[in-house]
Amino acid sequence: MKILIAEDDLISRSFLGKFLEKYGECDLVVDGLETLDAFLMALKDQEPYQLICLDIMMPKVDGVKTLKAIRDLEKQYGVAPENRVKIIMTTALAEAQLVRTAFDYGCEAYATKPIDTKRLVEVMEKIGLVKESGGEERSLSEPKGERYFQKVRARPGYQLEVTMETGTAIHFDFRSRLNTARFGMLKDEELFRSVRTDGYDLIFAKAGRMPVKIAAADFMDLVLIDRRR
Repeated sequence: MKILIAEDDLISRSFLGKFLEKYGECDLVVDGLETLDAFLMALKDQEPYQLICLDIMMPKVDGVKTLKAIRDLEKQYGVAPENRVKIIMTTALAEAQLVRTAFDYGCEAYATKPIDTKRLVEVMEKIGLVKESGGEERSLSEPKGERYFQKVRARPGYQLEVTMETGTAIHFDFRSRLNTARFGMLKDEELFRSVRTDGYDLIFAKAGRMPVKIAAADFMDLVLIDRRR
């Protein structure tokens, strides 16, 4: 199964990507325009997506407008109704009116945030994407982190350098066997003036519980926590 995950929040996007990779090839996008570009490219290449997890609230083009555009593209390219991509909207409970509009535009289902994987699998079973699991699928709730994390893009390489406000530099030299790694670091704005990374994605957490939740979600390679917090 070919899956497209459209989610502007890094934590939600990484969580869904990690979980759904067991069901197929996952592509990740961050806004409505990227979603439409990826969908159209796959359609033109005759390698269409079977599932799109589409966040209702996204930048540039919101999820509802993106959904409508996808259905319009399918009509334009002559996609038969039975071959249309299955679309699951991901949404907060407060967006009930948008959910109703999304169903009017042709989504198959919705999943509320924080995402519960057991419920998500049940939805996928209901719309015919996966076989029934017989209740064996484990449930793992998504960490609530939309407002607590910030992503920093890194250059290729290995060394991670953290420069402290005092001028003292702490060097972490990781010779990882992986090509990339993800690190969770407790954010202390008074302690860290700048963070320079080579080859890694960094996620900063303000609260001590957040790195624990993310580590439990099993998509981090290393978590660094300030012991004074």
